[in-house]
Amino acid sequence: MIATAVDTMLCVRDLDRSVAFYRDVLGFQVTQEWPWIAAVELAGHRLYLFTESEPTEDKPDAWLVPQEEPARGSVIVVLRVDDCDASFDLVRRRGGNFLTPPKEPPWGGKRCFLRDPDGYLLELEQPP
Repeated sequence: MIATAVDTMLCVRDLDRSVAFYRDVLGFQVTQEWPWIAAVELAGHRLYLFTESEPTEDKPDAWLVPQEEPARGSVIVVLRVDDCDASFDLVRRRGGNFLTPPKEPPWGGKRCFLRDPDGYLLELEQPP
């Protein structure tokens, strides 16, 4: 086996604002926090939120910056849920702003999308 777990890292503009969103709106638990990075966890998945990262010796050609345009991104964070409608209602009451109410895609199940404070697309997905 090559790995024991998979984590995701998202570059954000305002760390405090993003930590509050993932904690208070989506229910993630904050497990580590420094001035430039925080780890939040939900359902066994760790999400690192961090501010801009310049190239370093071990990643010399990589400069990490927040997503520039909310409507044009390259990542979706999928949160699998047992009941999409109930999760939609809960997250909406906590301040989540959804693109649409839950819909049933042609392949089954149910899903809906919202954006985090930096415009990253988040999906609540109830599998078929």
